[in-house]
Amino acid sequence: MNKIKLTNNRCIGDDEPPFIIAEIGNNHNGDLEKAFELMKIAKELGVDAVKFQVKNIEKSFSKELLDSPYVNENSFGNTYREHKEALEFSKEQLIKIYDYAKELGIICFSTPFDIDSVELLESIGNPIYKVSSFHVTDLELISAICKTNRPIIISTGMSTEEEVDKAISLIKEYTNEFAVLHCVSSYPTEDEDVNLRVIPTLKEKYDCPIGYSGHEKGIAICTSAIAIGACIIE
Repeated sequence: MNKIKLTNNRCIGDDEPPFIIAEIGNNHNGDLEKAFELMKIAKELGVDAVKFQVKNIEKSFSKELLDSPYVNENSFGNTYREHKEALEFSKEQLIKIYDYAKELGIICFSTPFDIDSVELLESIGNPIYKVSSFHVTDLELISAICKTNRPIIISTGMSTEEEVDKAISLIKEYTNEFAVLHCVSSYPTEDEDVNLRVIPTLKEKYDCPIGYSGHEKGIAICTSAIAIGACIIE
């Protein structure tokens, strides 16, 4: 099994300490100071990395959806477009986020939702790419990510074995520096639906670092995932 080398003193692999990712996503609510606060807390908790999401909303969502009304207690605008625009950082803001991660001594990377976002992330030196469960079947996006020659972490929620096989086969055409995360795409995931036994199955099938992307409550499932062989926790 190949290790994934991230820095001179940090790798991902079975004989390495578990690589712990704090998923910030869009939980910053479009507020740069809130993003900094979440990153600082993550560093204090001892995680290895923080992860964000980056989207060109015009490419990631349909015009019909973006134009639809979106007025509720969780909305940041009157339409879905206004809501999503409020949650996205500019390139300049992302540079500040990645620079702050360097100050903290923590790895920062992102999940791109479209090819434009891959190009944006490349321009600011994104060190790792995450392929979300939602994009396992988007082979055009995966191909664009592969062409960056950066390490790749891919989640498998909502996907069939055949769909995951196609994505992994494509990634293998470009690199051996990739990892696969077992994931159940329900929010929150009930304990009886987690099925951690998939982890050793994935490890045997793909011969790469295997991890777990959890959406359940608490930490018991994540610690159990490590015990059963996960070397990445998100």
